[in-house]
Amino acid sequence: MAKEGEKMLKKVRIEIITDRFEAKGSLYEVPTGQLLPAPENDPDQSQETEHMEMTVEASYHDDGHRVCIRYKESELSGMEGSTTSVSFQKNDQSLISMLRDGSVKTALIFEPTKRHLCVYQTQIMPFEVCVYTRSVNNCIETDGILEMDYTVELRGAQAEHTRFLLRVLPAFDKPATK
Repeated sequence: MAKEGEKMLKKVRIEIITDRFEAKGSLYEVPTGQLLPAPENDPDQSQETEHMEMTVEASYHDDGHRVCIRYKESELSGMEGSTTSVSFQKNDQSLISMLRDGSVKTALIFEPTKRHLCVYQTQIMPFEVCVYTRSVNNCIETDGILEMDYTVELRGAQAEHTRFLLRVLPAFDKPATK
């Protein structure tokens, strides 16, 4: 999008689609260097899948080195009152950071085949959260799409597998093209 040294800030819409379901095992119990078994392509019939779709206004900032998409969370996501920033360096587009600020604060790192210990801050207390990313497909700059497949676990809670899709759409006053 923006050339090196050139800055771009624009309003866009983004569509976010997530599918979440319980993961088997614990990221904390698996030794470093080993991984949880890969989930089936789809959760089995007995597993409840939480599906969420939302479209919101966002800002898209490209400073020539880094791309950042910032949006306000809604009641639908369960994080109303928070602002989320999804960003990446243009020279390493597979390393994604997701920062939330507001009623819920998080700093999550998504890097393919890596496990990261991150922070999830609630109004009561902070929690350590482990994030294991299976894959990142970042085509934001070419096709406006970011896909991530990852597992998140708060220490002591059930691990949750998530398939995340973020699609950049034209601003509200422009028609969406498919």
